[in-house]
Amino acid sequence: MGRQFQVYLLPSDAVRLVEVLRQEVGLRLLASRSPEPKPIEVESPVQTSAGYIRVDCLIAPADLITVKLDPLEKQSCWSVNTLFSEVIEFSGCHYDKTTLKRGRLFYDTGFYKSGLWQEKSKHFLNWAETAFKAAKRSLKRSPSLDAYIGKDADRWHSIGGEFVALSIKGPSKT
Repeated sequence: MGRQFQVYLLPSDAVRLVEVLRQEVGLRLLASRSPEPKPIEVESPVQTSAGYIRVDCLIAPADLITVKLDPLEKQSCWSVNTLFSEVIEFSGCHYDKTTLKRGRLFYDTGFYKSGLWQEKSKHFLNWAETAFKAAKRSLKRSPSLDAYIGKDADRWHSIGGEFVALSIKGPSKT
């Protein structure tokens, strides 16, 4: 089972959100991929790659968190396994100055191992829930979009910027 919420964030909003979370709940940032079988911590919440915001995992500041990496042999790197790791997945918003695609914050509360459900640690679950509450308080809720919007994204949208939500059936523009 997982918990998530959708976001529309310009890069400046992502920076602001991470700073709010650093102050209110403490966090560290991990890149989703690493050239080695250990996670890479990053400082900036915004690493753009082809227009995408590329912070991929938010983790608690404690050293006792569990992060599992899986090899991606064809790509010669390792990837954070978000199902088995105590991380919040941050899928950034693609922004091309014309459209802003929806992103999300997501975490799994547990997983099945050998057919048995295993909850993630209480420490992680409490931290993740507190981080979600703090993030939502710092953003504007849009019931019509079923998403939370950053201040700069909201301003950009009000002057004609286009929010895009991708779905299995194809893009849905708002």
